[in-house]
Amino acid sequence: MSRTTWLAACLALAPLALAAQPLAPETTARPMGRTATTVPDTAVADTPVATAPVAASPGQPSTVSRPRARLATTAAPAAVSAPDAAVASASPEAVATAARPAQRPGARPSLSASLSEAQVVSAPVTRAAPPVGSAGALCGMPGLEGAPVAPVNGAGACGIEAPVKITAVHGVRIAPAAVVDCDTARALGAWVGQAAMPMLSATGGGLAVLRTAGSYVCRSRNNEQGAQLSEHAFGRAIDITAFGLRDGREISLTSGWNSRGAGGALRDLHKAACGPFGTVLGPDANAAHRDHFHFDTASNRSPYCR
Repeated sequence: MSRTTWLAACLALAPLALAAQPLAPETTARPMGRTATTVPDTAVADTPVATAPVAASPGQPSTVSRPRARLATTAAPAAVSAPDAAVASASPEAVATAARPAQRPGARPSLSASLSEAQVVSAPVTRAAPPVGSAGALCGMPGLEGAPVAPVNGAGACGIEAPVKITAVHGVRIAPAAVVDCDTARALGAWVGQAAMPMLSATGGGLAVLRTAGSYVCRSRNNEQGAQLSEHAFGRAIDITAFGLRDGREISLTSGWNSRGAGGALRDLHKAACGPFGTVLGPDANAAHRDHFHFDTASNRSPYCR
């Protein structure tokens, strides 16, 4: 439509609009408030609304009617209920209560308390064999270092039913290592720990090595033909020839027994062995022992020390 045609149409309809104005109502018809689809138990009260006077102007009503307050279509938000409280549903198909996850307790026990109350399941403990030399590891005596060895079956009556090989006693090395029974091993441990180490503690830095001339050997006493079997034949004897010091020096029975310096210490060591051992022989006993101490644990007689 052209602009000229549009203006002509508006001028033709203007008299009709002016003629209809006196027929307009004094008040504007307003729609009624929409009824709530679901009304809560307590209806919302209508609140009167004050109106301010409006100056009348030609062609308009003197007053303007304000619409009534619209009824609430939904219930006013209520305070948040407790987790266990029921939640009202607006639909008959909805569940009665909302499926909510259980809230975390306000005062949960501390982690340390939970662990203390938990049942503890212990794994089985595998006990490793104690190292040789520790308390009770060898012959039931602390300080003995070495290991059990296979039973010794010698000729005739010779042999050891339960032998051990001693490599050190209280840190003092046995060289060569001695094969004896446990009674002899314990006697050696007592003598070294209670006598030999304290007596030589101030000499050459202390005792470091025991030089041995023999332990188990299947032979007769003093190697004499036809004589009784030696205690060596049963693993009940050990022969000591010298005492090695930490500074590298040695005190031997051959050169030291009658010396002015070491003689007194060697005699004290000989005497201290009487008690732990049943038989103690030294250079003064006979020619066969001129160069060593013989210690044994024979139990068929009273202690014999010479």
